[in-house]
Amino acid sequence: MIAILQINGKQYKVSKGDKVLIDSKIDIENGKVIDLDQVLAISDNDKNIFNPKELESFVVKAKVIDHSRDSKVTIIKKKRRKGYQRKNGHRQDLTMIEIQSIGSSVKKSTAEKKTKTTSSAKATTKKKEN
Repeated sequence: MIAILQINGKQYKVSKGDKVLIDSKIDIENGKVIDLDQVLAISDNDKNIFNPKELESFVVKAKVIDHSRDSKVTIIKKKRRKGYQRKNGHRQDLTMIEIQSIGSSVKKSTAEKKTKTTSSAKATTKKKEN
């Protein structure tokens, strides 16, 4: 099973067991499992899912392996014959994650059922008050 995820504005093609290097730091400790719910597409053998309503139920579980920083990139600005020179550097924060599983989430369906039952309970209490 292959999934296309969106993490911090970038899209990643992942499958179970893949190790992915994300271009931003996720504020979660090493070894913790995170749920990535921005799934854009799912492909499983001959079945492809692109419908956003169907994709809402899918969740990708990933384990944070490591936080690191990329090598330094040097930025130099110069305007000739003007005496203008600027030198800056940048190191991008990186997070390595390992994909644990790709599948539909049970939590969302139970949460939807709870909201439906609470809304119906509120409606019955309003009817009793009237």
